[in-house]
Amino acid sequence: MDSLFSYTAGKWLHLEQQQHAARYIKFNFNHLCEKVLSLYPSATSIENCQKIEGGFSRVFIMTTNDGTRVVVKLPTSVVGQARFITNSEVATISYLQQNTKVPIPAILDWSDDPNNPIGSAYIIMEHVGGVPLHNVWPAMSTTQRINCIRSISLNIMDISNLGFPAYGSLYFADAPFLDSCSKELLDNSRYCIGPHCRSTYWDCNVGEPRYYAFKKPNRGPWLDVSSYSSALIDAGLARLPPAGYPITQPQPSYQGSIEKHLELLKLGQTVFPKLIQHPKIQSNATPTLFHPDLHKRNIFVSEDNPTIVTGYVDWQSTSVEPAFYYADYIPDFAKPPQEESPEDSGDSLCSQAYEVGLALLAPRLAAARNIDETLLRPFRYCHRTWKDGFVPFTYELVQLRDHWKDLGFTDDCPIPALSSQEMQIYQEQLEIYNKMLTFRKDLVDTLGVEEDGWVPEDQWETVKETHQQIYETIIGDLESQKDREDMMLMWPFDGVKKSTC
Repeated sequence: MDSLFSYTAGKWLHLEQQQHAARYIKFNFNHLCEKVLSLYPSATSIENCQKIEGGFSRVFIMTTNDGTRVVVKLPTSVVGQARFITNSEVATISYLQQNTKVPIPAILDWSDDPNNPIGSAYIIMEHVGGVPLHNVWPAMSTTQRINCIRSISLNIMDISNLGFPAYGSLYFADAPFLDSCSKELLDNSRYCIGPHCRSTYWDCNVGEPRYYAFKKPNRGPWLDVSSYSSALIDAGLARLPPAGYPITQPQPSYQGSIEKHLELLKLGQTVFPKLIQHPKIQSNATPTLFHPDLHKRNIFVSEDNPTIVTGYVDWQSTSVEPAFYYADYIPDFAKPPQEESPEDSGDSLCSQAYEVGLALLAPRLAAARNIDETLLRPFRYCHRTWKDGFVPFTYELVQLRDHWKDLGFTDDCPIPALSSQEMQIYQEQLEIYNKMLTFRKDLVDTLGVEEDGWVPEDQWETVKETHQQIYETIIGDLESQKDREDMMLMWPFDGVKKSTC
């Protein structure tokens, strides 16, 4: 029975115990089965239950004795607050079903209250028809793929044309945990925009606590791009430990002190009010909703005709963002080949088909893709300086300063030039940081693991042993004690026995 509650699909090379603990869900399985059966009077028993592990949710595909299949979804703690995340997902699906023609499985029952008899927030929905696009994509012809992308683009058009009064997440307006100050009603008073439910704004990431020592939670909703961008800085401040907080573990040199991050984020507070005045930002800041994970595994198509989309799943953490937020987003079915070759011509055509589809059917999203990335990247790194170290956000501000006039700003740049000493330190740390990124990518690729160190259960022992061997070889080949210490600080995963070095 414990296998129902625990995460069993894989393990992590980093923070293994914490990752598993964060995905443990204790609930009443019998009550859950009873709830499913109550939805189908002709069903008397659950004949089969398949558990599917996601990174953020536990999913069960249940089959009743009359052959009906339903999907049950329970959120884990790593996705955020259960009440917010569940209410928002259901409200988003309901709103889209009411206002678009996008195919989404019907929700049969749900609860955002973890204190219900089941003991967990849950969503019960119909099993989507068709097959995952991921499963049939390799066998599809280029023409079929392009026609499928055309179908997806039509659905994107439907969604991107929706209008919203604020940035945040969709909820039912009668959600008991939302007060009048934390929601903006839509024209249909059944729905509202409320606090942003993504993990960026919540204390839910494993190994990345929020301290809120310098700023209280600022989760929206936000009525304008000024308050939206300020909240990104506030999210960065929320990660900083309080002054004098004991940092027990040695840090790599590119991490920077608490004071360094405070100084950097305060500079961001000065820069963003001018940055958002750029015409390209202003004209591409329309509140826009988009699927949070539009990849082949979340798109279902007809088994007989894979150009027909039968459903989109996994709307968890959907949010309403400025259109420019999506400027760099490319679904996996539309990624251009890294190196053009005859074998990759199909991928290139799919990429072009997606871009043309956006331009013709979703111009709001297409226009955002023409913004100079120098204007956008500061927004992507400001809220994670304590996680990344001070270098990435510093780099983006330096780039912004260097291109300030070229970007069309007419007033003086609010970013001060670095002194010669500051520039030397910055360049040294930038070099170290870039070496770390290259090393991390090489290690991840060599081990065949995910960025966070996730390994499928059946590969765990082999990968764990290989990881240890690589660690010992690299550390052993370094000549100086300082180089060994620096490499140990830079090592991305803690799942090694460092005492052997």
